[in-house]
Amino acid sequence: MKANRKFIQADEHAVSAVIGVILMVAITVAIAATVYVYVSGMLGGTKDQTANIACITDLGTNRITITSAGANIQWKDIVVIPDNTTVNWRVYDPSHNPLDAPKSTSNATANIAAGDYVELDFTAHPGMSGNVKVSLRFVPTNTLLGSWTITV
Repeated sequence: MKANRKFIQADEHAVSAVIGVILMVAITVAIAATVYVYVSGMLGGTKDQTANIACITDLGTNRITITSAGANIQWKDIVVIPDNTTVNWRVYDPSHNPLDAPKSTSNATANIAAGDYVELDFTAHPGMSGNVKVSLRFVPTNTLLGSWTITV
């Protein structure tokens, strides 16, 4: 009996079990909140898609042909910018069907696909010579996708 009393007397200055449990729960909640804030900052929200388009030029037909394009990028999100604004241009699908009115992509709801092309029309400018630089810009992120030169 005396042996048990020695251990009981030595534990009189300890923290109670209830306080210990409350401290452990508070520490666990604080760690979980810290991890949540860290992870949610890394994930972020959904961001605008960055367009990825590759093109080649065909000088014989005055075309800029799409060779590859990222998924779900629509022509209406692309602005075609020739450095000579008097040159007519139009966007076509691989079957040679126009996707919108001349000098416009604002109503073209089709996704960009390999084989689509931008055709420059120089018939209104007989005798025109030199280079026409055409740039494509992705509107949602205001990103320049590239510039291609057609030699007239």
